[in-house]
Amino acid sequence: MKTFLMTAIALLLTCSGAEAQERRQEFSAEHSHDYASLFQIDMQVDDFTFPLLEGGEIRLRDAVKGHKLILIHYFAAWCHNSNYDVVTINELYRKYRDAGLEVIAVCEYSNRDSIRKFVEKHKPEYRIAVEGNGKRNERASSTHYKYRMKAADTRLWGTPLNILIDARDITPDGDVIVAKARVANGELIKSEVEGLIEELIKVESKK
Repeated sequence: MKTFLMTAIALLLTCSGAEAQERRQEFSAEHSHDYASLFQIDMQVDDFTFPLLEGGEIRLRDAVKGHKLILIHYFAAWCHNSNYDVVTINELYRKYRDAGLEVIAVCEYSNRDSIRKFVEKHKPEYRIAVEGNGKRNERASSTHYKYRMKAADTRLWGTPLNILIDARDITPDGDVIVAKARVANGELIKSEVEGLIEELIKVESKK
């Protein structure tokens, strides 16, 4: 047993500080994906106004204007599934933004430093808003939690959570943006979402 412990300590000491830091930043194979299909639900999505990470603020009612599909992407900077999902969403946004897709990310339960590290690593091209003060005890009072409960999400923290809004369902005014939406309680399945986006944008373009 002592020989085993001595060998383990020696191996740890051979890793440089830079290597250890790099390993901490990368997600291991032990962190599995948590994919979820989009499903349509009668769920009221309300207007919100949140500060943007880079300054200013975003109001949902204003942000949806001029777009055909709007993806509200709730995430946490420390969540490994959110770190997986950002790659898919970035690819979808690059491919479909000129066709009418808008992405509004809302970060939850994460301090500003961790959010900035997330941004530096993944370089998301869409806007990132921040709800709350980055404290995990704010969970039950967040809009993210409200929508999770409506979507019967049983996960502990429930990130990522994706809400896809069809512009044709948006109300003309008021605090309620839509009365129904498509929701995924987990990471988006890229091929599924691509097919849906192309179907919805094509249908809307004919009207």
